[in-house]
Amino acid sequence: MSYHRNVNGKIEVMMKETMKGVGWFLVALVTCPCHLVLLIPLLAGTAIGSYIAQFQTATFVILAMLFALSLYMGWRKMFREQTDHCCDVKGKES
Repeated sequence: MSYHRNVNGKIEVMMKETMKGVGWFLVALVTCPCHLVLLIPLLAGTAIGSYIAQFQTATFVILAMLFALSLYMGWRKMFREQTDHCCDVKGKES
């Protein structure tokens, strides 16, 4: 990935990754399968609401998979090790 680096280049890259992580965690919050009970009445009378009510099992499985994926991606974006040179050894030039 290439980022535009300004004077605070490293901080800018870390902030972008943090915001992406927050976005993934918000997706996880909405797609949590336990919130399906709240989504069905909220979307009542809409096309998506009738689909969710008709196919609750399929919706539950899809939301569970999306929930797990978004938790993984959010965790990966927020808490991964931020290193520029992962394979460099201190004191040695490559």
